[in-house]
Amino acid sequence: MPKLSDIRRIVPEDFSEEDRESAEKIAGSYNEFADELYQVINGQLDFDNLARNKVVVDISFKADGTPVVPTSVKTSLTSVSMLHIGNVQNMTNSSERLTVTPYLGWTFNGNGFVKIDYGISFQAGKKYRITLELIK
Repeated sequence: MPKLSDIRRIVPEDFSEEDRESAEKIAGSYNEFADELYQVINGQLDFDNLARNKVVVDISFKADGTPVVPTSVKTSLTSVSMLHIGNVQNMTNSSERLTVTPYLGWTFNGNGFVKIDYGISFQAGKKYRITLELIK
């Protein structure tokens, strides 16, 4: 995610005496907006702003829905409250499509790791590439 360098605030005292009144009129709203923009772009988001990450995982499932190999994804989020499934590609046979909406059971293990516990509607033994949206 791009980062902003420190924002330069408008300080009316930095202006000449004749320009101070104008600087005071715009300083309040500009400084407040600049602070909020700096926080958003530098990753200090809350639920209203949807702090999130997009990850892609390659995974295969057993007949009972558990991953063939224990699978975790790394995110930069300090917690995860939601996981949305985006694109699902069947890497074994690209012409086969899912016939039921997929679901993934998952656990947040801390330190940015989300473990995939099981998947529903995936065919056993097939390899899938799944794009996930993880939301704080």
